Amino acid sequence: MDYPSNIAMKISWPRLDSRKIGFITVMTALIVSLNYLMLPFLNVKLMDLLVFVSGYSMGGVVGAVIGFLVWLVYGTVNPFGFNLSILVTTCLCEGLYGVVGGLCSKNCMFNDDVKFDEGEFWYSGLKLGIIGFLVTSVYDLITNVVSGVTAGIGVVNAIIMGFPFAVSHEVSNLLFFSLAGGTLIKTFRKFGLR
Repeated sequence: MDYPSNIAMKISWPRLDSRKIGFITVMTALIVSLNYLMLPFLNVKLMDLLVFVSGYSMGGVVGAVIGFLVWLVYGTVNPFGFNLSILVTTCLCEGLYGVVGGLCSKNCMFNDDVKFDEGEFWYSGLKLGIIGFLVTSVYDLITNVVSGVTAGIGVVNAIIMGFPFAVSHEVSNLLFFSLAGGTLIKTFRKFGLR
């Protein structure tokens, strides 16, 4: 007998209580709205930072769900068009920001007790900026490869053609994470999140 009847497999899923579900709903709506407001600025969005801070503040699972839902809505109703394989890729990759945010929170990557004018605050901001830059580089590489394969132009061509967009995305996230990441984390903590 392969599966004895007296042994039950238990899968431990993270609990999403009403507070977390409310947070997911509000943050998803806010981020999607901001994406549409920032539409003229190609690949420059506050979305990645807000998904990261959501994961940092409420846990990686919550951050990943927010990232997935944001791209599910924004990618489905997108003025630039819709493609299922690219949508699935961006949904999954955006969730990576939330997961990394949750991991950074567990490893105390940012000390939210420091004052705004202290050097440690800016050092922590620089660390957040580097993390944002690295996660964005992974995101851009994966999404450019999938876009290239989907469009039939090849991986190398997709990376070359996507390079200017990747640079603007990575540099803007480096700045957003460095300059606003710490302040947003402190603000979320001030409101009792986590």
